[in-house]
Amino acid sequence: MPIQAVRRGISVMRNGVGAFVLPCKKLTFRYCNWGGSSVGMRKYLHEYLQMLSAANPGIEMEVQVKKGHPIITGDYMNGRQKVICVRNMKPHQIEQKVKILRDASGQKLRRMKHPVYSTNQSPRGIWSPFHVLEQYRYKV
Repeated sequence: MPIQAVRRGISVMRNGVGAFVLPCKKLTFRYCNWGGSSVGMRKYLHEYLQMLSAANPGIEMEVQVKKGHPIITGDYMNGRQKVICVRNMKPHQIEQKVKILRDASGQKLRRMKHPVYSTNQSPRGIWSPFHVLEQYRYKV
């Protein structure tokens, strides 16, 4: 059998192997300049947005002034969007919603049937301390 070189592009890139990249690439803050439901959003943008953008340089921040209730939109690397309405919320509540969008993966929520999901299945299963042989256990 002749030796063949490995073709480029076959290996699957996994997030965190070289450097971790947040799945959230953009946060859009949309609010109304005179609406009563946007009071908390205007206060949040005035007090917290600069600190948020300094703490997360890898996420693009966009602010839009439009009529309607205030919303925050998160755009993710996999092409999906998540939208959260922050109508009549206080700035600390909006900060919690921003953290939810920032830390989300962008995937749809799904029910977990197995405790561990992996791209490479383990041939031996999940390790447990109950699998250790009796002769190797610590005796008191």
